[in-house]
Amino acid sequence: MKTIRPGLLLMALLIAAAFILTGCVSTLVVRDASVEEVISVFKDYAGTRGYQITYANDETGQYRLNLGSVYVQGVNETTKSKTVIVQPPAEGSNAPLTSYEDTTWRTVSTPGHYVDATATVSITQQDKDVQIVMDSNNVAGTALNDVREYIQGAGYAVESK
Repeated sequence: MKTIRPGLLLMALLIAAAFILTGCVSTLVVRDASVEEVISVFKDYAGTRGYQITYANDETGQYRLNLGSVYVQGVNETTKSKTVIVQPPAEGSNAPLTSYEDTTWRTVSTPGHYVDATATVSITQQDKDVQIVMDSNNVAGTALNDVREYIQGAGYAVESK
C-alpha cells in the first residue's frame, strides 16, 4: 500500500510557524535607576504613543497595554490528501493489476478580522538597575521596538538583555 499525504507536511509547517510567531518577549535593563522613575517614563511613553494602559499596579510594576486594533487578512487553506492502493493479481493469474485511488480536498477559510494588539509589561528593581520585561501578542509586531530609544532619550543608560 502506497500513501501520499502532502497535506500533513503543510500542516506541520503551519504549526511550526505558529509557535515561532506567537508573541515576542523582550527584556531591557535600565542602569542606575529606580522603579518609580522608570514607571513615570513608561507611562509617558504609552501616552505619547496613544496606547491605553488597561491594567496598572504601580506597587508591583505590572501593566497591560492595548496597542490598538490590527487588521489580520483572511486566509484560505486547501489541503489535498491522495491515497493509492495497488493490488497485484494472484500469481499465475491473467487478471490485470487493480488500483484504487482516493482523493480528498479540505478547504478552510478564515475571513479577515480585527485583533487587539496587546502587551504585558513588568517593571522590577534589580539591585541598582531596573528590569523591564515586555511580552506582546503576535499581532503587536514591532510596536514596542522604540521604547528603548524613548527611555534613553530621557537620560538613562539602557541595555537589551
